[in-house]
Amino acid sequence: MPKPSGEPFQDMCTMIGLMTLTWAWAENTLAIVIGVINEHAGPVKGHAEPPLMLKGRVACLKAMMRDIGELESLKNEGRALALRFTQLGARRNDFIHGAAWQLDDGRFQAVSIVVIAGQNEIRDHSFNQADAVGLTAEIAKLQDDAASFLARVLAIFS
Repeated sequence: MPKPSGEPFQDMCTMIGLMTLTWAWAENTLAIVIGVINEHAGPVKGHAEPPLMLKGRVACLKAMMRDIGELESLKNEGRALALRFTQLGARRNDFIHGAAWQLDDGRFQAVSIVVIAGQNEIRDHSFNQADAVGLTAEIAKLQDDAASFLARVLAIFS
């Protein structure tokens, strides 16, 4: 992790940037997992093409865990990984998709507009640097676990 600069807004921007890069590694690994499975045992019903968005990727991974017999030994791990991507993705969105400003020394507020049931809703998220660091660490662990899962998938199909 980078060392704090002493400027809270600059540090928040650095942490959001690091979170974004870390998430990209994790989600790209998920895309590779789906690609490998698709190449060897797919396409899975309902997912003729590899999904581009996280929601579709998670749904595709769940379908693969359910429908592809060769993955039976990884079923629980794959489902747990899909759940973690969903949960951490939602938390990450609060940081990444919000318009943020500094409230006071080291505390920030972010507001974003989301569409729920066809209606715009405002989401309000207050956080500090420790919140961003903690979530980035969880995303890094998700990436490690996704890479490990990928290795086990590759072992099945090699």
